[in-house]
Amino acid sequence: MSRDEIESVELRATVLCTPQARASKKEKLAELAQLKAKPTEGKRVPVPMADGGTSQEDLGMFWRKIRPNLGPEPSRATTKLSDEEKKPLLQIAWVQEDAAGMTEARDEPRSGRDEIEIWPRSGRDEPR
Repeated sequence: MSRDEIESVELRATVLCTPQARASKKEKLAELAQLKAKPTEGKRVPVPMADGGTSQEDLGMFWRKIRPNLGPEPSRATTKLSDEEKKPLLQIAWVQEDAAGMTEARDEPRSGRDEIEIWPRSGRDEPR
């Protein structure tokens, strides 16, 4: 290996092994407030950070973790939000629609699955 190749490999190793800065919850919430539509899970977008840099974040996953805060069961949220953090989100149309959908889904009657019990001797699902 030549010296240039060694330096190139070392540089790539340094870049790949250097921990990347992550955006804070506050920064992710600010970026969510800028979106015109619900974020897609698995798609990374640049989120500006306080230090002037950007971080590639999956806002769809972040939304999934904070979404229960706005529904009928806020205790189920993985990432908790204070009332002050919720207020700006509740002004966004797509957030309002999603939150209303959670409430409607909870109020709808459950499927026939509630009427099925497992028979002890066979372990199969059988109707009552």
